[in-house]
Amino acid sequence: MANSLTTGMLWSSTLPSWQRDYYSLLLLETLRTKSILVPFALMKEDFNAANSGVVVFTEVYDTEPNWNALSETDIWLRGAALDSRTVNIQLQIHGDTLKFSDYNQIVQYVNAGNVRGLVRDKIGQNQVDYLDILARNAFLSHPNKNALIGGTLTPGGSRASITSTDMFDPDIVETIRVHLEENEIPGVAGVQDGDGGVIVCATSPRVIKDIRVDPSSKWLEVQEYAGAGRKFTNEVGMWGGVRFIRTNRLRLRNAGAAVNQDTLDGATVVGQGAASTVDTVYSPGQSGSTRYITVDDDTGFAVGQYITIHDLASGTTVLDADGTQETRRIVSLPGTNQIVLDKPLLKPHGDGDYVTVAADIHSAIFMGGPGVVYAVGERPHPVVPPKYDDLMMVNRIGWRGFVKFQLFRPEYFEVVEVQGSTD
Repeated sequence: MANSLTTGMLWSSTLPSWQRDYYSLLLLETLRTKSILVPFALMKEDFNAANSGVVVFTEVYDTEPNWNALSETDIWLRGAALDSRTVNIQLQIHGDTLKFSDYNQIVQYVNAGNVRGLVRDKIGQNQVDYLDILARNAFLSHPNKNALIGGTLTPGGSRASITSTDMFDPDIVETIRVHLEENEIPGVAGVQDGDGGVIVCATSPRVIKDIRVDPSSKWLEVQEYAGAGRKFTNEVGMWGGVRFIRTNRLRLRNAGAAVNQDTLDGATVVGQGAASTVDTVYSPGQSGSTRYITVDDDTGFAVGQYITIHDLASGTTVLDADGTQETRRIVSLPGTNQIVLDKPLLKPHGDGDYVTVAADIHSAIFMGGPGVVYAVGERPHPVVPPKYDDLMMVNRIGWRGFVKFQLFRPEYFEVVEVQGSTD
């Protein structure tokens, strides 16, 4: 059992400075090696902003040369002017924590002396998922976001208007690359000496599959050009001079036009909803948990569907920015208005929260440079409060940061959203 002899100062009220620095660096290393979208944001650190709560990001415009010829009497020049643009980024508190008792299986990490593994594999992965979602949401907030509607790029098209026939057209890749090049976007930082920068597209596995199988596809697998320089994390190939990165974070489950929707009949608790046995293979959740959720009317729901439970405050639409949502697969409908899920719910949901089945939306972010700023007033770092429950048995380890991902250069990237194939 974990105690002061096996963990030293880890579960005390204050981490020694060397441990705090070490585990902070470990979190940063986990973020650097596992994150997909965060590295494409421009990081701006201002530790003084921890007091003001605002990071001021300023960028100086390039000059505009006057190329008219000079006469020999022009001894004084007007001079090239400089100007700038500024955005005030309101920092937000973000973080999460892992709680477990002295008798929880996760204490095996501690008893085995593998606190490093706990920070890297659990808290570190939590931070990677959390910050990648924040970065994704900032990229997808593009004010001139394009949606592939009826085979054309339509500025500002809504997700609800994207139909099942709106699949990714590989010709869009060439078009967007030309858009960025015509606007003299510098490209993502070169991956080897001499590179002038490359255009990168982060998108879902489904979009990449649709490009690969297109009859006119000239898809180039990453293995065929990988020797030219360093690969990006999760890079899988190239098409039309654009390098593609695969991430399932850009598959937005149930974010399109609604197919079926109802509301919860009663609040749910953490651990509720999972079947006792799923796919005849494994038994998720705790044995004493309620093995279903209840809705007001289960008409239209079917086994195999993926449902998203989301906050009443977000309205009837599943928003990618709604952090309360959870998506689960229906494995059975055992009784009236009862739905059994493949995994237990890991967040509480209130009575009346929405249960939605809708079209999936696949986003593709074409980046010619850092269009989002990652403002940092306080770096994400580990937080280890002492045990303060009545029995002194609940351990806590988490992370917190004073940060904000915010759109800054929308001209540096374009966003396309489609439904994609369904096979």
